[in-house]
Amino acid sequence: MKNDDNTSIEYLAKQASKGDEQSFTDLCDLIKTKLFRAAKGILGDDDLALDAVSEAVYRAFKSIKQLREPKYAQTWFVRILINAANDILREQKQEITMDTVPQGIYYDNHYELDFTQMIKSLQPPLRQIISLKYYSGFSLNEISEILNIPEGTVKSRLNRALNQLRLEVLNE
Repeated sequence: MKNDDNTSIEYLAKQASKGDEQSFTDLCDLIKTKLFRAAKGILGDDDLALDAVSEAVYRAFKSIKQLREPKYAQTWFVRILINAANDILREQKQEITMDTVPQGIYYDNHYELDFTQMIKSLQPPLRQIISLKYYSGFSLNEISEILNIPEGTVKSRLNRALNQLRLEVLNE
C-alpha cells in the first residue's frame, strides 16, 4: 500500500471503477500478496489459493463499477476472495477421492501433521480469522470490516481458534 496519490489503493480503485483497466491491474498488484496469503490460509494449498485469487480477480473485474466506496477497495476485494475460497472448499467437499490417502497409511496421532493441516482442521469461520490475521497481517479492526462482524466476535473467534490449535499441539 503505497502512499503516493496516484498509486494508493483508494485512487486506483476510483480510477478502475471508472473503467481504467491499467488502474485495476495496478490495484491487483498492490494487494496480490495479501490476497494470496489469505487464500493460502483458508485453503491450505498453493494451487487452490492461486485458483481462488484468480477467481476473485475475475469477479472483482466484472463488478468493479459497483464499488461504492473506493477507500474500502481492499476490504471489498478480500470479501470477494473469501467467497471464492469458500466456493472452492464446497467443491472440495463434494469431491470424494480415495487416492488422496495412500493405502496402508493410518495416522493414529498428530505427529505427522504439519501446521497447515492443523489450520485446515479448523471450522471455516475460525480458519478465515487465522488466515486474515496471521497470513495476511490484517488488524482485528480490518478483519471486522472485511467479514462484516463486530470486533468482539473477531476476538472471540481468534481466541477459540488459537485454543483449538494449542490443544492440537498439546495432544501430539
